[in-house]
Amino acid sequence: MTKLSNIPFPPILDTSSGDIIKDFFNPALEVSVRYDRGVGFFSASWLRLAAEGMTKFASNSGRARWVTSPILGEADWEALQEGSDARQDDVLKLALEISIADLKKTLEQETLSALAWLVADGILDFKLAMPRNKLDQGEFHDKFGIFTDSEGNRVSFNGSYNDSVQGTRNYESIKIFCSWHPVLDLLVKADNERFERLWSNKDANVQVYDLPEAARAAIVRLRSYDRPYPEPNWSQLELLANEKSKAPVYSPTNPHLPFGLENRPYQTEAIDAWFAHDCQGLMEMATGTGKTKTALSASVRLFEREKRLAVIIAVPYQHLVDQWNTESQEFGYRPILAYQSKASWFDKLNSMVMDFSSGYRDHFSVITTHTTFISPDFQATIARLNGPSLIIADEAHHLGAERSRQNYPLQIPYRLALSATPDRWFDDEGTAALRGYFGETVFSFPLEKAIGVSLTTYYYYPHLVQLTDEELEAYQELSAKIAQLAGRDDERAQESLKILLMRRAELLNNAANKIVELSKLIADSDHIDHTLFYCAPGQIDDVQRLLGWEHGLLVQRFTAEEDTRERQQRLTDFASGEIQALVAMKCLDEGVDVPSTRTAYIMASSSNPREFVQRRGRVLRKFPGKEFSVIHDMIAVPPTAWTSRQDSATFNIERGIIRKELERFKEFASPALNKHKAMDVIWEIASRYNLMDF
Repeated sequence: MTKLSNIPFPPILDTSSGDIIKDFFNPALEVSVRYDRGVGFFSASWLRLAAEGMTKFASNSGRARWVTSPILGEADWEALQEGSDARQDDVLKLALEISIADLKKTLEQETLSALAWLVADGILDFKLAMPRNKLDQGEFHDKFGIFTDSEGNRVSFNGSYNDSVQGTRNYESIKIFCSWHPVLDLLVKADNERFERLWSNKDANVQVYDLPEAARAAIVRLRSYDRPYPEPNWSQLELLANEKSKAPVYSPTNPHLPFGLENRPYQTEAIDAWFAHDCQGLMEMATGTGKTKTALSASVRLFEREKRLAVIIAVPYQHLVDQWNTESQEFGYRPILAYQSKASWFDKLNSMVMDFSSGYRDHFSVITTHTTFISPDFQATIARLNGPSLIIADEAHHLGAERSRQNYPLQIPYRLALSATPDRWFDDEGTAALRGYFGETVFSFPLEKAIGVSLTTYYYYPHLVQLTDEELEAYQELSAKIAQLAGRDDERAQESLKILLMRRAELLNNAANKIVELSKLIADSDHIDHTLFYCAPGQIDDVQRLLGWEHGLLVQRFTAEEDTRERQQRLTDFASGEIQALVAMKCLDEGVDVPSTRTAYIMASSSNPREFVQRRGRVLRKFPGKEFSVIHDMIAVPPTAWTSRQDSATFNIERGIIRKELERFKEFASPALNKHKAMDVIWEIASRYNLMDF
């Protein structure tokens, strides 16, 4: 495919000595995937002149965004300043209806239909600009644009030329700037930033309005001929455009399986099971087994069956929105990302819902966080959905929380929940509500089955770490208080009990001898790379100091304190080997991919099955050159001296500690390559406390 940089654009073009359409617009359109235009006046008759270029542009999976002026009377302009969304929409709708009526009178039917197809296919999108504040009572009179090709080359232009037939008859000119010339690239970037500011309605002196849905629908209905250009190859060309130009692109490609994708047999089995249960149910699939691809593949099959489908994907965290967005693009989706500010998604989602429910669109998708999903604005919007619709809930156990389960959209008939551990910890009511809405488990693929198939095998090394005398004394005091409250069911007692249990768990997680043991293990290691350290909150500074200062490792922390960009950079550096280790807390438990991890040290234990299952799954993901994984697990136990002078109360307290630790130990040891050797480490202490049946 020819690039913009292959075209010898002149520095300036005028209508007297040249042909702006033939010499500039058509050649630029033919090789571009993006055309952004700010223009004072636009006439659809221009499309007839630029038909050759626009046809190729559409075939390139191109997208044009135009900011232009509405034709308004003084009363209309004043009404727009009132600030009422409903009033604004009415004014713009009426003004555009006049323009649309004029189009019908003056345009040939073929050109009118072409315009409608471009809008319907998402190739052409309009926004309307009105000056405000210091430009009050003025007009949006600028005329500039930016072309972008699939490799990110850009050409911007400025001048007096309007996109109209009259613009070719007047004496008009444009100046042209190319990004591959270093000096001119500054001007191209400035034009691009200016356009993005306008499109995002971030210019303090220009108010930009979305095209009212009613007016857009009226344009779409003008399709009276077949699509006047080949159906764009969205799945290949537009993904290339996204990757190279780094510009978000929307297009209405139908959902489809990515070229070359072959689902694993267990993924196909999961999809079959879900369809056998009327496309409702829960898939319990271990971390790293391809839940995302399985769910998206299921949605594609459902679209093929229903011929129409709205897909809502709800995930717990913002970084998962981005991950699902990347994956879903490979399946032909161009989702709305509904998180962060409401202004960035609300109007788009409303527009899509109205289009879909009215039959103007066969499909759309939206990816949102659980928090936004249960918000009144989001719920009110999707309540208007009419037609086949699917909700996919990633890490669905989060949606069993009390607030979430009061906002299940009952009108959505197809439901798919994903979780390695769907049952909520100590929340039977939430678990029941979750399963009541999504359905029972239709397919299970636990970690034991996944090891050796989609996950690596691993070695497991438990390390018994004794509590100090002071720590055990504190543990005994907490346990005594816990025992006093355990039999009470009043609310105050239960709250106190919860606090005490958390304090006891924190004490175990921060056992001082874990740092001592870790230092010995690091000193005995031949080489440290691609290593992950899971820490308790009060432990992370000590671990980072130990690894970096005392052992000289290249280490970075990975916590909620770092922003998204910084965390992503650290994951990239970790994967490439630029840093040897990551010291992390809970933010690596769900949804963050670190497949290059070869070794993990679990400093902070958890009795919550979900947490230790997630942590192990992170370590076992497959990665080029990674034959197996290694897990070191610090298990806090009472000092041996206590058992020689125990009374029954002390013994029961110590036995309780060991039982909780052994539950996690068994989960980790059973599938390990060195299962029996790991068992030997724990066997003596298990027998001492009469826990041989663990």
